[in-house]
Amino acid sequence: MNARKPYAGKSRKLIIAIDVGTTFSGVSYSILDPGQVPQVCGVNRFPAQEHAGGDSKIPSVLLYDKQGKVRAAGAETLQEDIMEMAFEEGWYKSEWFKLHLRPRGSDPDPALATLPPLPPNKSVVDVFADFLSYLFDCARTYIKETHPTGAKFWVTIANNIDFVLTHPNGWEGQQQSLMRQAAVQGGLVADSDEGKGRVSFVTEGEASLHFCLSKGLVVDGMTSGKNSVSMSVYRCYVAGLD
Repeated sequence: MNARKPYAGKSRKLIIAIDVGTTFSGVSYSILDPGQVPQVCGVNRFPAQEHAGGDSKIPSVLLYDKQGKVRAAGAETLQEDIMEMAFEEGWYKSEWFKLHLRPRGSDPDPALATLPPLPPNKSVVDVFADFLSYLFDCARTYIKETHPTGAKFWVTIANNIDFVLTHPNGWEGQQQSLMRQAAVQGGLVADSDEGKGRVSFVTEGEASLHFCLSKGLVVDGMTSGKNSVSMSVYRCYVAGLD
């Protein structure tokens, strides 16, 4: 197992990692205290899923009313009363929206040519921003409820949060730019150079590989998603050997 090193920064910082998947999404976080070894924690309680037994993922789904307002998100969209209301009032369901960001012409799967449409008058950045905002709200609530000092802790850290967003292997500058724009629009960071600098990215393959290494697992990693497969390989060199 790879031993984490103590945080070398001079002040406390909160890192929130958000994985918006095609069908399911999750959030992890780490509180970095100077001189302390960071611990990674998962957000495993979400609205409409409070008693799910530690489930750390929610559906990547949003429901919009006819005025374009988000009426439900994540596990809320699976509640019977919400589903009935959505049907009766003609709400729009947004799912698989992440794939509208993908590089054009990069997918061999013909099924991706008929993605579920985005809600009327909504761009992919709009929808992505709404979902990021929802996940950030969930993370904030969870941290406030589980940290020993609760809301007091959040007040001290709210202006020193960095975000890590995952994306598929092969996504590059254009996709990252749109995701960063969504982070600004969703209220995660300020619309400034300093704010945008608080958003960084990691490929899903690299994230999976780091997880395997931290657990002392195999050094070849494969991530199988709904519509893609990512592979990563880690090579170890021993001094004195070719």
